[in-house]
Amino acid sequence: MIKQFAGLLTVILFVLVGCKEQSGSGRRNIGKTVKDSVATPPPTASLRPPYNILIENSGSMNGYVAMESDFKTSVLSLITDLKSKDITDVVNIYYINNQLCPQQVNSQPSDIQYFFRNLNPASFKASGCGTSSSFIPEIIQKAISTHTDDVNILISDFIFSDSQGASPKYLDAAQNTLELYLSHELKQRDFSTIILKLNSQFNGVYYVESQRPLTVNLSDKGIRRPYYIMVFGKQQALGDFLSKIHFADYKGFENSYYLLTPEGARPKAKVIRNNKIGDFEIEQPSSKLVINNAQAGGRNADPDVFQFSVAADLGMVKMDKSFLDDRANYEVPENYTIVSIARNTDETNESLKGYTHVFTVKTSDLKQKQDVAIKLKSKLPAWVGASSTINDTNPLDSIQQGQTFGFSYLVSGISEAYSNRYNGQEQFSIMIKVSKNNYVTERKSYGAIWWIILGFLVLVVIIIWIKNKK
Repeated sequence: MIKQFAGLLTVILFVLVGCKEQSGSGRRNIGKTVKDSVATPPPTASLRPPYNILIENSGSMNGYVAMESDFKTSVLSLITDLKSKDITDVVNIYYINNQLCPQQVNSQPSDIQYFFRNLNPASFKASGCGTSSSFIPEIIQKAISTHTDDVNILISDFIFSDSQGASPKYLDAAQNTLELYLSHELKQRDFSTIILKLNSQFNGVYYVESQRPLTVNLSDKGIRRPYYIMVFGKQQALGDFLSKIHFADYKGFENSYYLLTPEGARPKAKVIRNNKIGDFEIEQPSSKLVINNAQAGGRNADPDVFQFSVAADLGMVKMDKSFLDDRANYEVPENYTIVSIARNTDETNESLKGYTHVFTVKTSDLKQKQDVAIKLKSKLPAWVGASSTINDTNPLDSIQQGQTFGFSYLVSGISEAYSNRYNGQEQFSIMIKVSKNNYVTERKSYGAIWWIILGFLVLVVIIIWIKNKK
């Protein structure tokens, strides 16, 4: 009986200790996991792959190159930055359509200048790549699957066109096709995708895809039309590119969308009292991200509103400023909203030194105890839908001038592939523990309950053992 009692007691202790480890603070993992990393190692020579510039050369692209334009200026500026900012040693320029057609391989400054002096509809036609039509999903697939160790930059108007005729009938199929292409490639290897929207002067024929074979001559109309740049490459290889390139510097830049390999990093952050509504105590040090004795309301405020701010250093996040500053790209618990994301530009504020952003969040449903996570997700941004249309019959219309036929179908196909591959993962997360009482005390009290249960179980076992002995 004593052996049975000892065995039962051992099992109870093993179970309770295991539960305690799972429900504890997680201190045993600090500094030991990849997700807790807050910095990307500096790129080395081995991480400097060639950059391939792939310019789609179908007939619908003629209007961007028929004259001096912001299209030419921005593409040349991008190539110049790749070389002058020491991002890569090798830049290769291709036309892309039915196939990849090399134009300047390992291009030198004189080669680049020559290429742009001769970038026009005639050079498109003479390339041998095919210019009559373009099936965009296949062009994107070529850009992703060719030279997979390089960084490939695809430039196109991304107007979906199908050689079979009525293009609107094939948009769903195009989205599914692209999702299949991307899903297949992502299973083979991890790579990131960046999608940029720019606009430029357009002087040429516009092909009305919703009413093929209708065309509209936009020459000398003072029209600007959108075009897009897609960047494909391994996340580690893109480090230098993302830290040194500022997309907003390019003429005609409008928006960006990042589909990066999730890193799950936890940036340096701390709770601050800026913009607070209600009252609370910050457990010290403030970098522990624990708020105690939280109370909603206060003077001149809705009695149900609770609001606080967190300062964070996002210097390790290699993304365009406009993307990081957009509240729509973040996820918080359902009962919270992000009020603002402000950049720290006050160099005289010592308390914010070393922090790049201030997040302010609020709730009208303050819980007794809650983990409030601010996560940067690769969500499909609103500008993608606003940039897309299935009715392009009036390209002179001011709204349609900023839209691209079928664009959202293509981007949705790419986005879905990433969602399937990296379901639920985020670029970074800031976790704040909020309690109406004392978060740490509650946690300790929770742990004490297990010891009470343990003592009770031991007492029961002893009583049973004594009775059986009698």
